[in-house]
Amino acid sequence: MPPVAINWPAKLVEKRVGMLQFKGKKMRIGLDARTIYWPTRRGTGKNLIDLYAHVATTQPDWEVRAYHRLSQPLDEDLLPQSNIIDQYMDMPGDRFDCWERLRLPYAAWKDQVDVLHCPANTCPRFFPVPTMVTIHDLIPLDMPQGQSQQRVNHFRKSISRASKRASWIITPSLYTRNRLVSEFGADPHRITINPWAADSNMQYMTAVEAAPTLLRYAIDRPYVIHFGASALRKNTKRVVEAWAMLTHQVRKNWQLVIVGLDEKTKLKVRQQVENLGIGSNVNLNGFVPEEDIAALLSGAEILAFPSLSEGFGLPILDAFKAQAAVLTSDVTSLPEVAGKAAILVNPENSISISAGMTKLIKDRCLRFELVQMGTQRLKQYNWQATTQRFIQAAQQASGIIHTQQTTALRKAA
Repeated sequence: MPPVAINWPAKLVEKRVGMLQFKGKKMRIGLDARTIYWPTRRGTGKNLIDLYAHVATTQPDWEVRAYHRLSQPLDEDLLPQSNIIDQYMDMPGDRFDCWERLRLPYAAWKDQVDVLHCPANTCPRFFPVPTMVTIHDLIPLDMPQGQSQQRVNHFRKSISRASKRASWIITPSLYTRNRLVSEFGADPHRITINPWAADSNMQYMTAVEAAPTLLRYAIDRPYVIHFGASALRKNTKRVVEAWAMLTHQVRKNWQLVIVGLDEKTKLKVRQQVENLGIGSNVNLNGFVPEEDIAALLSGAEILAFPSLSEGFGLPILDAFKAQAAVLTSDVTSLPEVAGKAAILVNPENSISISAGMTKLIKDRCLRFELVQMGTQRLKQYNWQATTQRFIQAAQQASGIIHTQQTTALRKAA
């Protein structure tokens, strides 16, 4: 009797494919891990540690080659998983970023990786293996101040190259995805929007638990915390201006705590503070140890994050987790991340920022409501979902999903 052809329902076929897509071929990922192996690690490096720890656990048969340039090992074991291989590579006489342009893709080709992941906006000139690029933002193009024209041109060319030639693109926000499609002609079908989750080291600390840390930072009253930086987009200057606009009565009972300033920037901000006559309630700090951030955010009543431009906005999620009320900007990706769980302000207007601060400082019930909404919103951003989306994107980039889907459809038919 001849076999009978069965027309499977589309939903059943999709379910069948979905069951198969994370099984099968072992993968070897090459990772440009320079942002991880960096003494003053910022957002991207922290995110990658969390992400690859989850990938290594979820996919124990996968292997990750973490390429970096740090010859002296750090005190901490950043990626202790046995299937993540720390691989130091140098490029003597590297004057034209040849490490990224040539050394990295050559190592990926030599190691026969299935996909090379470039996680920090830029990518090599040559793609000898399938390459997946994470593009967080286009900030160097929007706000090129402080950067050489050569650097800006390099960034633009790299984004254009990734948009046209990368096997796959990951971006953390719809905002950035839409710009890549409209401005650089990226194929929307080769882009995965993969929002980050909060830092796994971030946790809410009670007042008693946070007290020793706050004492070390001379914090002795309710406070607003701001993560400052020399970069203009972080808007530290306007945050200080907005603070100065508050009434004396409000300021004398609160502190503005600014962390993350390099010494040169701290001197500039201190001069601004002195000129405005608000030195008694502004607390300036340099880079703080990662282990202090949870206490500083948990102790804060408000996070002031009126950035001029972001590709995502991780501090918002960290504040949600630390149960601090959030004030952020109404531009770029920030409304997308914050939703209704924050006060949105015009970041180019110090009066708007000050009005937002005043509203939050005076209304304890509003702060409580925003904290509750932030806790609920945080459920949308978790490492399990972020990891699964990344795994699928890596398989798409390497061609594995296409092969598995074809096989699954043949079996289903």
